[in-house]
Amino acid sequence: MTIQKNYTLGRGKLYFAKFLTGTQNVNGERYIGNTPALGLKFDATMLDHYDSDQGIKEKDNSITLQVNREGTFTTDNVSPENLALLFFGTNDVLSVTGATVTGETFMAVHTGVTYQLGVTLANPAGARGIVYPGVSGTLFKVTDDAGSPATFTAGTDYNFDPVTGRLEILAGGAIVDGTTNIKVNYTTQTATQQRVISGSTPVEGLMRYISKNPAGLDMDYLLPWAKLTPDGDFTLKSDEWQQLKFKVEVLKRVGYEAMYINGRPA
Repeated sequence: MTIQKNYTLGRGKLYFAKFLTGTQNVNGERYIGNTPALGLKFDATMLDHYDSDQGIKEKDNSITLQVNREGTFTTDNVSPENLALLFFGTNDVLSVTGATVTGETFMAVHTGVTYQLGVTLANPAGARGIVYPGVSGTLFKVTDDAGSPATFTAGTDYNFDPVTGRLEILAGGAIVDGTTNIKVNYTTQTATQQRVISGSTPVEGLMRYISKNPAGLDMDYLLPWAKLTPDGDFTLKSDEWQQLKFKVEVLKRVGYEAMYINGRPA
């Protein structure tokens, strides 16, 4: 009989579908993105029995008490959707309607310190996309609120980043450290931006791995119920590509087995 040697070099695409709120139903599977590493781990707890009637004890039976199925994967696709998975959170598109703000006040500002415009409870990150001098329709001014307001000068008294809405007070200018109160007038643009908000509940859903092996049989893996949690550091700054690392807990969904592995139709 000929024995087939299936030497496999693993490659493939990973998909995940979050359960819809309050259910274990899904609505389509999202491609996670490039996954440099993906693996599964199994651990069984056994109860052994030994015959001790004579001589040395000999194991004559062993039954399985429990099985733990786990996995890990790493992706370098740092998308808002994947960040939301990592931080147990949600991702959405924040829509901002352009508006004019007059007299946003910062009390007794300090030189060498940066202030964020437009911070609110609804938008703690603050205003972004500020219309800045040199653009038609501009309203941007930094003034003193003491007596007759004096207008301060960009590059001498302050630096401003209109994209992030960050105002830095410069030393050596006309703004007195720890004393001057400033007021800022500005106009925000109508725009949208991606946003991720962290949560506290691990994300659960269906996971599927579609093999695309350069060598070996293609076998596809289905996990009807998978719970994702972070697995290790998320390095924000380094000389390497950012990576998101996840731990996968494989659970047994009612009416299903824990895992299904399917080959391709012959």
